[in-house]
Amino acid sequence: MTETLVNPIISSAFKRALKKILKPLIKLLLRKGITYISLLEALKQIYIEVAEESFKLDNKRLTDSRISLLTGIHRKEVKRLRENLQDEISEPEIKAGISAAIIALWQGSADYTDKQQKPLALPRNGDAPSFESLVYSISKDKHFRSVLDDWLHQGIVRLDNKNNVCLSAESFVPDENEDEKMFFAGRNIHYHLEVINHNLQPRGFMEMENLDPQSAAKIAPMFDRSVYYKHLSDKSVHILEQKAKENALNSLLEINQLASQLQQKDQHSERANSAIHFGSYIFRKLNTDSKEESVKK
Repeated sequence: MTETLVNPIISSAFKRALKKILKPLIKLLLRKGITYISLLEALKQIYIEVAEESFKLDNKRLTDSRISLLTGIHRKEVKRLRENLQDEISEPEIKAGISAAIIALWQGSADYTDKQQKPLALPRNGDAPSFESLVYSISKDKHFRSVLDDWLHQGIVRLDNKNNVCLSAESFVPDENEDEKMFFAGRNIHYHLEVINHNLQPRGFMEMENLDPQSAAKIAPMFDRSVYYKHLSDKSVHILEQKAKENALNSLLEINQLASQLQQKDQHSERANSAIHFGSYIFRKLNTDSKEESVKK
């Protein structure tokens, strides 16, 4: 069975959008030495995973033949790959997730922030609020002193003149471990693409009008906005970048604090099984002549 990425029935607009989405990814792959042939096996596995996760039929087993029909991958290949599907999380990825959770709690919980909702300087150990209690409230798999040593080395925290642990202003930005960087990059891009995928699903006004509020909320469009300006000097780009960065950091901190409060409020609720991801990015392109049309959204 022939496997192709672009089907002739796909619209020109979709092809152009797909090209824009894939170009930065292909640039990353080539920089990592990953060729087209090397990528094919991973692509097959991902196609099969998505088919299993998102295209199940009610009360029916998703067969190899059904997946082959959906994905265009030969049935024998589907059978082989389904038997070997695995997505093990590496130790650096686990560490990155735990670190992010610890910092989110430090920045968002009333137990670890002052009256101005700024992260407290914490004594190394002892009862809450302390760095020891903060770490162990998220995970006890690693000694808090190991976390502290690692964070001091990365510059995520510093010690003040009283030997208390202070959070750096723009945590958490891993700057050494490549696996940690890829963990956050993958997660952030994944959720942004999920938003785009959700918003591009066809839905009619009548369909939403006849749904109960909870079901309507599930299919309602998700927020996705950006601002794009060309014909600016490097100095103007720098001014805009600094302002956008300041506003974005303030928004992230505000949402994190509110989310932490609501999470504590919901911790004993049987319906606390939903999640939210809120992110921000700034792209700059200096000293360039772009052929793209000027767009302001």
